[in-house]
This record gives sequence, C-alpha cells and structure tokens, in this order.
Amino acid sequence: MLVIGDKKALVDTAAGLGAEVWWAQRPEDAPAGAATGTDLTLLTDYTEDGFVDLVAGFHRVRPFAAVAAVSENALLPAAALNDRLGLRGASLDAVRVLTDKWAMRRRLAEHGGSTVVAALGSTAADLRAFGADNGFPFIAKPVAAMGSYGVTLVDGPERTDEAAERFLRSGATAFLMEEYLDGPEISVESFSFTGRHVVLTLTDKLVGAGFVEAGHAVPADQDEATTAEVVDLVGRFLDAVGLTDGPSHVEVKLTSRGPRVVEGHARRGGDRINDLVRLVHGIDMEELTMAWAMGRAAPLTERPAAKGGAAIRFVSAEQGRVVAVEGAEEVRGEPAVFDVHTAYAAGDRVGPTRWSLDRPGYVIATGDTPAEAAATAGAHAARIVFTVDSSPETADELRRADASEDRALSRELDLARHVGYERAD
Repeated sequence: MLVIGDKKALVDTAAGLGAEVWWAQRPEDAPAGAATGTDLTLLTDYTEDGFVDLVAGFHRVRPFAAVAAVSENALLPAAALNDRLGLRGASLDAVRVLTDKWAMRRRLAEHGGSTVVAALGSTAADLRAFGADNGFPFIAKPVAAMGSYGVTLVDGPERTDEAAERFLRSGATAFLMEEYLDGPEISVESFSFTGRHVVLTLTDKLVGAGFVEAGHAVPADQDEATTAEVVDLVGRFLDAVGLTDGPSHVEVKLTSRGPRVVEGHARRGGDRINDLVRLVHGIDMEELTMAWAMGRAAPLTERPAAKGGAAIRFVSAEQGRVVAVEGAEEVRGEPAVFDVHTAYAAGDRVGPTRWSLDRPGYVIATGDTPAEAAATAGAHAARIVFTVDSSPETADELRRADASEDRALSRELDLARHVGYERAD
C-alpha cells in the first residue's frame, strides 16, 4: 500500500493490516529518524507535477494494491493514481469537484440538489454586485481552501473593499461568493461501498470566531425526521459528485428552508472526529478506508449503533507570546477525558485563529450522552489557561510576523492552483 502525506497514524494503521507500506511524504513534513512500520519512504512533493508518473513507474516494478490519503492536499494525487492504476477508491473527477467548491456548486445545480445561490468573483465590484443582487450578508471564501481558512462574512457594501483586499493580499485571483445560510451546522460522516452510501453518524458542530470550529459532538442531537432528510440529501450529494468508494465528510446547514450542503470532502472528518466516531460507534474510518481499498473489509449494511456520546472542545487563548500553560496535566487525569492537546508552549507565539491548526488546544471527553460529553469537554477546556505577554511591543511584533506569513499560509491551504486557478505569486 502507498500512503500519501499525513502523519504516522495512517502508516501504522496500514502496517497493522499486514501491508507492505510505502510512504510518500514531503521532505519538510517527514519526521526525524527512521519511520517505523514503513518499508520504503519517498521524500518528494506529492502535490507537484510528475509525482503520479513517478509512482506509476514504481507500480510497474512493484504493483500497489491500494493508495490511501486523508490529508486534503494528498487527495488529488491519490485519486489520480486510483484512476491510472485501476485501484479502488475515489476517482479524480469526484475529488476535483469536491476540492473546487465552485465546480461543486455547478455540479449540484446540474443535478437540482441543495440549491445555494453562488458565483465566482475576483474584485470588490463582484462582491458589491453579488450583495446587491442577493442581499447582505453573504459568504466569500477561497475556491479550494481547507481547514476553514479564509471564510469571510460580507455583511454590507462597506465591507467589500476589505474582503477583496484580503483575497488579493493572499495571492488568490478568484474567490467564491455564496448566499448566507441560516441555522445550525452539522457534519455527516459516511462511507461508500461501490456506490452504496452508509451514513455512520451525524456530528453536531459548534462554530467559533471566523467560522473556525470550536467543537464537535457525536452523535448529533437531531430528530428522526431531520436525520432522514439529511441522510437522503447526503446520499444524493455523493451521487452527484460521483463518489463511489471510501470515506466522506459532508458539512450541512439546517436552514429554515431545509438542509443545504455547505461543502464535502472525500476523507474522514478532521478535528479528531474519527476518534469521536470510534468512541461512540466502534468504527475507525481510517482503518476502514485502508481495509476497503485493499479488499480486506466487508461492506457495512447499516449505520452502526451509538453507545453514549463523545465530544471535543477547543481551548481559547489571547494573542501574544506564551509565558506559561497551566491546567493541561490536571485535566489529562480526569476519568471522562479521553485526550488533551496543547499546541503552544512557553515562548511560542499565539496569533489570530485563521484556520483550524491555529487553535491553542483541545479536550476530548466521553459521557452517557453527547450533551454530557460536550459539557465535560467544555468545562475541562476552560481549565487550560495560556498566560501570554500581550504588551504593545509584543503585539506589534506579532502583527508584522502574521502579515509576512499570510501569503505563504494561503499558498499552502488554498488548493486552487491544483484545480486550474492561477495565483498572483
């Protein structure tokens, strides 16, 4: 099996299934020292042209039984290899449509499902025109970004110049404009078996500042009628984009006009959602992804039963230079806590939360119900305190650093250039 990108978890899972594991990893992301569980490591940029040809050449000598990826920037080359080598998994067309959110909206319009008013723009004038035609507020976001990066609420004509400047500054030459969808947001974790889609669970989502998630809980607290409507919508969505095999993570808004798809992905959900699903439903989506690709798993026939609830809540911190982090070890010892993570240590810089990995940390907890798990995770997350130096001198230093990093961050997180859009780099 070839594992593309991601961290060591996928490699370990593939090795645990008895596979000979080849791992393609970018040199800057490779761990120090030998990667245990890996039979061969290819240090190469798998996002660039030539990678698929390279692997196809290896395949002629040592054929791969399957290719696996869950990192967003590895899904396109993995799908291209599935097509070229005739392997089981998501097709390149399906992954391209899911990566390119404008293409996704057009595909849904062609199939008459989950209608959302949307348009492609590149200037402040485009933003003003969209707002004039469809009303304020509305959402503007990168065409193919990941990790909630760059999602912007344009709440009036006076905000259009600022929004356009933000995209221009990041190097984006195009952005997507969408009508604002009211109501709570959930996600749907599914797995497809040769065109048959099985919903594993619905996940409640807590959205924080800048549309970056502040928490998730499994299973979602939704009535049977809403659940059935969402399951039907997601099945039609996956059919429309052509996803026939493997995991999917579909974000849905429960609007006053019914459920609407926000976006979808041909992978398991991020933010440790896979752990929440495993704790409650007993299904490890990463293991199932590889076992199914290798022909070593039987298809599920129905949604797995839920046992209790699990939730993740993210820690908050002020911007500044970290002086101390307190509370994490005490929280780690609590009986209902499954995991604790802090992203910053003393001396590190906490900047604005521009995307998912900017969040300072999280707590995962379990409970008899999802609400109990969420309350426990939230209470313990509040016990983790980051003391920061936010003096004017430090704040000015951080602002300069954030501005210099913005363009590089956009190039890494916005995959638009990989699906045919130019960048102003």
